[in-house]
Amino acid sequence: MSAPELPWDIPAPFAKMAVTARKLQGTLAIYDSADRLIFANAGVRRLYPWFDLSVPQTFESMLRRSWEHGEMVGIPAPRDPEAQLAYANMRRQGERLEFIRRYPTNLICTHLRLSSGMNAQLRLEPKKAGLLHFFSEDEPTLGVMEAIHQRDEAAHRAAALDCLAFGIATLGPDRKVIQRNAAMAEMIANADGVFLDAADRLTPVRAEECSEFNRLVTLACMNKLEAPTVAMHLRSTDSPHPHTFSISHGARGSKTAVIIVAPARLDVGSVASVLRRDFGLTPAESTLAAQIGNGLTNDDIARESGKAPNTGRMQVKSILRKLDDGQLAHRSQTGLARWVAVLAAITGAARTRGKS
Repeated sequence: MSAPELPWDIPAPFAKMAVTARKLQGTLAIYDSADRLIFANAGVRRLYPWFDLSVPQTFESMLRRSWEHGEMVGIPAPRDPEAQLAYANMRRQGERLEFIRRYPTNLICTHLRLSSGMNAQLRLEPKKAGLLHFFSEDEPTLGVMEAIHQRDEAAHRAAALDCLAFGIATLGPDRKVIQRNAAMAEMIANADGVFLDAADRLTPVRAEECSEFNRLVTLACMNKLEAPTVAMHLRSTDSPHPHTFSISHGARGSKTAVIIVAPARLDVGSVASVLRRDFGLTPAESTLAAQIGNGLTNDDIARESGKAPNTGRMQVKSILRKLDDGQLAHRSQTGLARWVAVLAAITGAARTRGKS
């Protein structure tokens, strides 16, 4: 007789584990107070196809069958199966147990026992669950549910950072990327100043810049930078405009470095569309304001567009009038340039770095 569908009156903690298992493609097995299997989700059937769930199973029978199957594929069974079984049962008497399994694949596991004797075991594959950075050792120092909570919190923070045009990444001592926002992911994908080498390490595209970049990242991870934040310029292979990178210490005790990249140039079209849509500027005014935010002067713009400089000055006055409601710190072209640059950064409108 196969294990039934999830009972509607399942205890709330197990229901939460069932939701987690479904969301993260994990396995969930629930046992009654006599350690008889009363529920196994589709993940159990997928990961352990050798379990015959058409007949009643217990924790012991499933563990023994797992050992037998392991031997068939070359994984030695415990030298003293009875002692190992007794040890496993002893550990499972606690309210909660966290552990790592390496067979049939790498798994992070949490076992929960209620006062009634009912117990459940949730197993997740770290890569599928997005928890690779939380579990790398044989004994976890963090519970599965807490790791999921921290992962979700990190995802919320990452979503916020994805709104920025600044590229942001957290690196480990090996220069591998722990977290990155959308702007940084785009830079890496385009090899726009940096890329991931064969070992997945963040690396400048220009070889002559690698040594200094690597040195600063190492010092940041060791919390030994000469200042809390240092800056360096990195150039793309197809643009003369350098990116300004800031390199800072990561969170206290984390042995990480935080990299922030300011756009070398704004994407004029994207910034102009924000100015038209949200601030009521005309197409000509919004393009002009975006070009000013990009660092061009009236004379520069006149040369590029073929218009008279006076035309640009009149348009700047019109722009300043339309924005004169507290947005600008200084009602001047310099103040406009600063405001447009910040607007581009916080709206994600400067994603094409060094390409415009």
